[in-house]
Amino acid sequence: MVKTLFILLATLAFVHADAQAEKYLADIQKYNESSVFEDERYKGMTWQAFYALDEAQEFVDPMNFDYDLMNAALLFAVNKYRTARGASALAFEPRLRDAASIHTDQMVKKKFFAHENPSNTSLRALNNRVELCGFFGQHIAENIARMYVDMNNPETYTQVADKVILYLSRSKEHNINMLDNRNKLLGCSLLFDGTGNDGYFYFRTTHDFGVR
Repeated sequence: MVKTLFILLATLAFVHADAQAEKYLADIQKYNESSVFEDERYKGMTWQAFYALDEAQEFVDPMNFDYDLMNAALLFAVNKYRTARGASALAFEPRLRDAASIHTDQMVKKKFFAHENPSNTSLRALNNRVELCGFFGQHIAENIARMYVDMNNPETYTQVADKVILYLSRSKEHNINMLDNRNKLLGCSLLFDGTGNDGYFYFRTTHDFGVR
């Protein structure tokens, strides 16, 4: 009886968390837009094949960009970086992408830049966010960055992604996360802060790593 009650409570808690995650994701406009790179396209895709896609070589328009394509570019840029240094490629994990999406959206809307959410206790730490999205792993890690694109010198999806990875590689902690062989899965998110200033559009990005 006690075991049955525990399972029931655990199931109810999971259902509640899943509903909360869906609520946060529903409020992210870019998350819910159609894309040329839906989740099923990750299957069997290498970074080399992704970089060869015509759509990956289009210029990023901050006011009208393909959210899922940009997130995929970031993941494959990480894999490009890892494999060049002898590490194995990471697999796409939609629950980590969802956790990264929620955190990026919160950073943009709440105007903060940190791994901890200062205004929402249910989203405070990385483990809160990934568990809310249904991911329970043995190991998790997170990278974040705030950068910009200059529309006077437009960049493609892969160029923006490569720029982010280069920036993160210069930080010891972020570089360790990108090359850590304990990590097997990855989900990324990038959102722009708002309107540009003199052609500069700032964005925030979150990369969540994990092991199932």
